[in-house]
Amino acid sequence: MQQYSLAEIKAGKTIGDFKIVEVYPEGRGGMSRVVRAKPIGNSDQQEALKISRTGGNQDYFFAAIQKEVEILQKLDHRGVVRLRRVSKGKNPFKERAVQIVGTPWFFGMECLQGGSLEAYLRGLGPLSLGEAAAICHQVGKSLEYIHGRGFAHNDVKPDNILFRRELRVGDRLEPVLIDFGVAAKLVKAQLDGSVVYMAPERLQESRDPSAPEVVANVDPSKADVWSMGILLYRLLVGREPFQGITDRSVTSAILRGMPQSMKKRRQDLPRELDEFVIEGCLSKDPGLRVDMRDYNAVIDRYSGDWRVKRAPKKRRKLPWRR
Repeated sequence: MQQYSLAEIKAGKTIGDFKIVEVYPEGRGGMSRVVRAKPIGNSDQQEALKISRTGGNQDYFFAAIQKEVEILQKLDHRGVVRLRRVSKGKNPFKERAVQIVGTPWFFGMECLQGGSLEAYLRGLGPLSLGEAAAICHQVGKSLEYIHGRGFAHNDVKPDNILFRRELRVGDRLEPVLIDFGVAAKLVKAQLDGSVVYMAPERLQESRDPSAPEVVANVDPSKADVWSMGILLYRLLVGREPFQGITDRSVTSAILRGMPQSMKKRRQDLPRELDEFVIEGCLSKDPGLRVDMRDYNAVIDRYSGDWRVKRAPKKRRKLPWRR
């Protein structure tokens, strides 16, 4: 059998017992690649396959894939991506891709058809209060469930929220959390993730090699609350509250700056909601932040009809985008 490199992955290639249908351009993360594939001999069923990167640090990438599978096996919620079987081995949810150089691990997930929340926002811009609150409430309920199972997601952002079905006007919004590669148990710190949505205490941990017992005093679930505050701000205002050109400048803004009131950018928002986001979700002291249960109780008051009101405009394909 002739192997191919991960860089050569494309439609028509095989992985395990699957044939690739599409390589997702947005699925080119730092630790993995994501493709849409169908079982060989079955033209109807389609799955999403997540393949760990190879090369330098591949042991770390392989471990992240296996950890993600272990966590997802312990979760069963409609708002969390579901695993799919890819192997007849001891663990049917993960397998080695022997066709690829380095034989990376891969696993299967349900194929979510509606695209990412990031793409939805880029097509529509800021959302109505009712729609933004409905999306955040559903994602928040998923996180409340995850926290109840003893885990924190640690990388909540629009790219990691996909819609289950293709979005058509009148259809129900069903946001689903993906990418548990940097999720962690609530008793363990995890320093990976996206800086723009990262809580200040996690940024301080990454900069300060404190003793493990000091880091363990921080409740990781409160970092997810911070991320949900950033998410709601983005959905309503059209940008995150902390900006910067580089990760270093964003980190500095999060650690030292104060978020601007949402009402200064959007007068129609309730003052109580603005104060809740700025003070209840984006407090730099995690001890002063609300927990996810309280977050959901407040956001639910503003939730509107959970149905698509506007179809996103198709963006012109730029020559450097593939």
